[in-house]
Amino acid sequence: MKIALVTFTFLPEMGGAEFVVHHLADHWSKQGHEVCVINHTTNESVLCDVKYSVIQYKVMRGSTRFGYHRFPMGWHAQRQLARLLREFKPDFISAHFGYPIGYWLSRIKPLPRFLVTCHGRDITEFDWGYRTRYGVGRQLARALNKSVGVVAISVYARKLMEEMGVEPSKILDIPNGVDLERFQAKVDVEIRRKLEIPRNAAVILSVGRENAAKSYDTGIRAFAKLHARAGKTFYLIVGRGTEKWRSLAGELGVGKYVIFCEGLYDDDLVGAYQQADVFFSPSVQEMFPLVVLEAMATGLPEVVTNISGSSDAIETGTNGLVVERGDVDEMADALGRLIENESLRKRFGQANLEKSRLYDWDRISKMYLEHA
Repeated sequence: MKIALVTFTFLPEMGGAEFVVHHLADHWSKQGHEVCVINHTTNESVLCDVKYSVIQYKVMRGSTRFGYHRFPMGWHAQRQLARLLREFKPDFISAHFGYPIGYWLSRIKPLPRFLVTCHGRDITEFDWGYRTRYGVGRQLARALNKSVGVVAISVYARKLMEEMGVEPSKILDIPNGVDLERFQAKVDVEIRRKLEIPRNAAVILSVGRENAAKSYDTGIRAFAKLHARAGKTFYLIVGRGTEKWRSLAGELGVGKYVIFCEGLYDDDLVGAYQQADVFFSPSVQEMFPLVVLEAMATGLPEVVTNISGSSDAIETGTNGLVVERGDVDEMADALGRLIENESLRKRFGQANLEKSRLYDWDRISKMYLEHA
């Protein structure tokens, strides 16, 4: 089968959606399909040993300011996508981002058969979301209803789509996935030695680039409360831009115990997951964070907030603890409960290892193809 993944941004841009597209493309290629990623970021893959091809299209200046759907920006993008799809002649189109990709595809004539995955920014009504910024709710709902199906990666995503006017029968519940082979392989890395963390100290880990939705300031405040009564704990925060919170950690008296890494990659990142004691996600807004699944795949017990995606994957008392977003005291108590109870950590960790099989990218990618 020839499969086109049509997306907005792609690697080397770093984000959950970019990695979702890569993993789908990679697994479909390994399954024997001819795969092409059509995007506006790059015309070549930045990753080695991938079998899929990459094609770039251009976006007109002014699109970001005035809206990707407005004339002539939308018209220009639609013409390019139509030409590229005619040349590649895919049997199946996996579109990523309802806006602008789903919107553009819905206006191409003759209308191609496409399946859309919405990743968050395209369907939320927050200030940073496209629906608020460009007022495209009605247009987006009409576009999604022209597709063969719309992938909801979480319970909340389905709710937003239905409220927006997407036909419930169009919505397909398919979560994000995780590369089990990568995160469960043994790595020759000693993160504590690398980052000068004492061997007998407990390590709490958060992963993700800085943005307001991650709420790292709340996480650091919760850690400070925990550290005041538990001691011998370190908080490792991995992600671009997270250094901005170093001064806050100092003000709270835990500057020596909060370690910021602008980036850990490859085996170093896997090692951080495998050798930490607890994974912590203080986020206030997500759709379905990949980092929660990555931690699950390595058998980490988790403390997450009761937000979309995280609370779909983690159940209090089964494989982690779910806390109220923004509640510093509840976060500190949950972290303390796990740090102080090794048997509970092991029980939650084992449950996560078993549950992670449900999110294996090989399984998730085949769920997509059931609707090709």
